[in-house]
Amino acid sequence: MTDDDIEIVKGNGNIYTDLADPDADTKLMKAQLAAEIIAALDRRKLTVREGEKLIGVTAADLSRIRNADLSRFTIDRLVRVLNALDRRVTVKVSRVSSSNRTAAA
Repeated sequence: MTDDDIEIVKGNGNIYTDLADPDADTKLMKAQLAAEIIAALDRRKLTVREGEKLIGVTAADLSRIRNADLSRFTIDRLVRVLNALDRRVTVKVSRVSSSNRTAAA
């Protein structure tokens, strides 16, 4: 394999969009929320069992979040977990330009 055989493509910041996933924005938001949950648990040095008592979700669910198995979670449920960890979530909505819309399609 030579350097000429490799095509480098710059992503747009959302891997799910790059992979043409129809739920790209939702999956990215869930991943970002899960990353914040993991960081909050790590900062507090909480195990999943300790987190279960503090947050009110099962240890199995916290393990799923740690393993990025987010299919069972809604965005609002992930936000509630963050709220239980004393984190506030804000959402920013922005308009997509027409050139970005056609590039994502």
